[in-house]
Amino acid sequence: MLSGVLLGFAPGSAIGVGRFGYGLVLPLMQADLGLTLAQAGLVGSANTGGYLLGALVSHRVLGRVGYRRGVYAALFLQAATVLALWLGPTYGLLLGLRLAQGVLGALVFVGGAALLLASGARATAMGLYFGGMGAGLVLSTLALPLSDGWREAWGLLGLAALAMALVAALAAPGLREPPPRRREEGGRLGTLAPTLVVYALYGAGYIGYMTFVSSGLGAPLGPFWVALGVGAVLTGVAWGPVIDRLGGAASLRLVLLVLAASSLAPLLAAAPLVSALLFGVSFLGVITALTTLFRERLPAGEWARAMGLSTAAFATGQALGPALSGLAGDLFGGVGAALWAASGLLAAAFLLAFVPLREARP
Repeated sequence: MLSGVLLGFAPGSAIGVGRFGYGLVLPLMQADLGLTLAQAGLVGSANTGGYLLGALVSHRVLGRVGYRRGVYAALFLQAATVLALWLGPTYGLLLGLRLAQGVLGALVFVGGAALLLASGARATAMGLYFGGMGAGLVLSTLALPLSDGWREAWGLLGLAALAMALVAALAAPGLREPPPRRREEGGRLGTLAPTLVVYALYGAGYIGYMTFVSSGLGAPLGPFWVALGVGAVLTGVAWGPVIDRLGGAASLRLVLLVLAASSLAPLLAAAPLVSALLFGVSFLGVITALTTLFRERLPAGEWARAMGLSTAAFATGQALGPALSGLAGDLFGGVGAALWAASGLLAAAFLLAFVPLREARP
């Protein structure tokens, strides 16, 4: 469990700070640089595209250089890309840095999860690992008011990413390399194809909510995002024992149900901090349940590849989610409709999670 806590600072650095930090700093950048919405969106898309690319190549890259070595190299390199934004790069270089951070962040996320699975971590430890993203988000939210402009903000976030990477390095001695994939084990990942579609729909709905909730929120943003981040930190404690008891498939449905309910507009309007806390504690619970499902259904040699492909499915959903939710908002009444569309995508993921999985042939 200690390895899960310590290694959780890796996705905290790469995702919680390195990735989510862009949305926090963006208003300052737009005000100072005069970025159009299209330019700002393209920078976000560059990071998302890099994340998808990193997820697709993670199994091959990390398998070649070694998972532990590759994860820590990517972890410190992505922190350097965040810190480099403090220098105020040109727009073209800004795109390149965010693309690189996306690729490296995916290698950290996928590789770290694979290392923990290979090291025998159960659901609680996996939840603590994923919950590190919430710690990074909270740290980013609290650090931003200390800055005096977007460059200083990136400097603080870069230092935070580096500090979290150093803490994550303490987990290295206790991690074991994932076992190599054996030829006779091939083909079993195809039995989980419906689950990968569920994961893509979840990615689309989750990012749709995260994209438009600030615009639709009738409450202060700071406390909301802190509550969401605190909820994410509690993922392992809240969901770990439940997932270990129910198993991957049943717990995946349960977490998706809570997540979809927490995203509903009436709850957001009536009790925004409750919505944020429930959403935060559940959106990473989905990933925790999925890794448990991989452990139950797949041989050990397939776990690392499954993490890479599932993360690619998730990234695909993330790329489409804001556009789909935004289109619904344009057609049916603004931000409120966009949030309902995000909830609809999460509900679709919940319903599809009931599709029976076929058994792998021996």
